[in-house]
Formats: sequence, C-alpha cells, structure tokens
Amino acid sequence: MSETPEISVYESTFAQSNKTDAILVVDGKKLHVNKTLLSYHSNYFNTLFNGEFKEKSMTEIAIEDVNFYIFATLLSLLQHNPIEITRWNSANLLKLADRFLLPYPKSLVENFIWTSSEFERIDKLKLADKYKLDSLLERVIALYTRPADFSELSYNRNKDISEKLQLRMAKLYFGMYFNS
Repeated sequence: MSETPEISVYESTFAQSNKTDAILVVDGKKLHVNKTLLSYHSNYFNTLFNGEFKEKSMTEIAIEDVNFYIFATLLSLLQHNPIEITRWNSANLLKLADRFLLPYPKSLVENFIWTSSEFERIDKLKLADKYKLDSLLERVIALYTRPADFSELSYNRNKDISEKLQLRMAKLYFGMYFNS
C-alpha cells in the first residue's frame, strides 16, 4: 500500500482551482494563478497577460531567472493565506517585488522588516536604502538618537549604503555632535 506524498505549502497554495486561469512555470514547477489578481497588483503582469505579447495566449508561461520558492512566496502575499516572510527570504522578496512591479507585497515585506527583532538597525537601514523603502528608511533613521548610535556606520559596515544616505547620516551625526 503506497502512501500519498504530502503536498507542500507551495503546491497547495498554487493548486489548480476554479479561480485559476493561467500557469506560471518556474524551475519546471507549475504555479496556477489568477490573471486578474496578478494584473490588478502588478503592471508587469498586466502587460504580460493583457498586452500584445505571445504570452497573452499561452497556456503556460515560463518565468526565468527566479527561485521557485521565493517567487511562490512573493505571489502568495497577494492571497488570503500567504506563505511566511522570514529574515532569510525578505531581501530576495524585495528584489523580486521590484522586478515584477508588486508594490503591495513589497510593503508587506517592509512592514515585516520594521517589526521584526531579527534584523539589526543597520540591516534595516541597508535594506531600506537598497530597495527604496522610504517609510522604513525614515523610521530607522529616527532610531539614531545619540552620537554613539552612529558607530555601527563605520566604514566596514556601511559599504552597502548609498552615498546619498551616507551623507544624510553624516549630517545627522554632526548635527547631534555639535548641538549636544
């Protein structure tokens, strides 16, 4: 008697149903999706499904150069029972949210980063800067309230911070240092 293999959260989240009308293929795995839902949330998918491209009439559309698990997690953030955002997938989710023009999932990841104790302040600052998370950036900058807080911005730790943000933080630091 053979056992039925357990269905993964990815398979169950993107199983074929009467609500799905397209198939995205990533790494040979199929994600059954709803074109209208994706088109509503993403200009990328709106153009893909409704523009004058060959994909418009294809039953299966290959999505290249993405990790299946990250991509499935990203798309699940549009659904009622999303796959969990974690410290380990958040940067990749932001990268794909930018690539596929998905602002709502991006805002969910931004909120996760802000509320998570798994990220150090400097990591939150770097992610906010890199992915242009303006709300997160302002909130994290507000956490730098004493000159001593800026020690984590030493040269070795700020390599991944834009020059614009480095200048902003330097002005803030010197404003505190000379006004205290």
